[in-house]
Amino acid sequence: MSKSWSPNSIEARLTPDGGEYLIKISIGTPPFEILAIADTGSDLTWTQCKPCIQCYNQDAPFFDPTETKTYTRLSCESEQCTAVGFSSCDNSNGCMYQVSYFDKSYSIGDLAVETLTFVSDSGDKVSFPEVVFGCGHQNDGTFKMGSGIVGLGGGSLSIVSQLESIGGKFSYCLTSFDSTNASSKISFGANAVVTGPNVMSTPLVQKSPNTFYYLTLEGISVGKRRLEYSNPISNSKAIGEEGNIIIDSGTTLTFLPRDLYNDLESTLLSAIRGERVSDSQGLFGLCYELSSDGEFNPPPIVVHFTGADLELRQESTFLEVEQGLVCLTLVPSDDLAVFGNLNQINYHIGYDIGNKVVNFLPTDCSKFE
Repeated sequence: MSKSWSPNSIEARLTPDGGEYLIKISIGTPPFEILAIADTGSDLTWTQCKPCIQCYNQDAPFFDPTETKTYTRLSCESEQCTAVGFSSCDNSNGCMYQVSYFDKSYSIGDLAVETLTFVSDSGDKVSFPEVVFGCGHQNDGTFKMGSGIVGLGGGSLSIVSQLESIGGKFSYCLTSFDSTNASSKISFGANAVVTGPNVMSTPLVQKSPNTFYYLTLEGISVGKRRLEYSNPISNSKAIGEEGNIIIDSGTTLTFLPRDLYNDLESTLLSAIRGERVSDSQGLFGLCYELSSDGEFNPPPIVVHFTGADLELRQESTFLEVEQGLVCLTLVPSDDLAVFGNLNQINYHIGYDIGNKVVNFLPTDCSKFE
């Protein structure tokens, strides 16, 4: 085994698919490979399991807990059962979990422990025994790809917390969805440090629930015009409240408070020449018809976090969602503000939970190794 591949320094392949990024890991003994959504916005790792009462379609076979030597269900009295939040007991005192997500997707099943294995591109393996995960027997909602979720949040059941040897450090570099050679890597532990002269750092703010990684958004610039994040309570145009937005690899779009979004939209409307149209699904706030030559030149958009000014790539701020139709990937929300994965493309992003900081380094993630 090479020195760079050990329990405190591991990597996995990340592949973009349908608005999400899939991570390849293996569970069980012998190892059973799964592709699941890499999600910094949730804690519990789960996969679709046999027997499946209600499951969404997946290309790969379902995980079968009867085919592995290391699968053990957790009891209702276990600490982990309490930590999962919403749980219930079955007739044999086994812990049944239930998790749901912003978009009303959900998973229900058995809470268990199992061996989790990471395999490098060269075939090196690192295994972690007794990792808590969910064996999902009822899973539905908007899931269209992968066989479950790998929880990378900040709570106790996240694999970031469970794999103590990685020291609360992980990083990833997201490639664009239309990249030809699109896969990239997610790193954990010693390999996950983001360094360099152009690194920008912003504090991680501790708030409840501790699943989420809260950052502080101070404002957004369109060209030379800066729009401040206003405090909805005092309506002051002062710096936004600390921890007013979460960074989430499992959410595609960026959701902004309605007032800030309205300012952004009206500023863009004044700056962009083109015919405004609506998208057929009504998901987006601002869309334009592409001209016959495909030219579209919106002004640069910069997101200002405390200590980190991120210039968003044009291809990730205006996305061609239908033939000849581009839409703004920042949308209004009356709920939690979220910095989604599209706007994280082509940044090497490192989370250092112990030091309460997130680092950003602009780079071409398709060339990132």
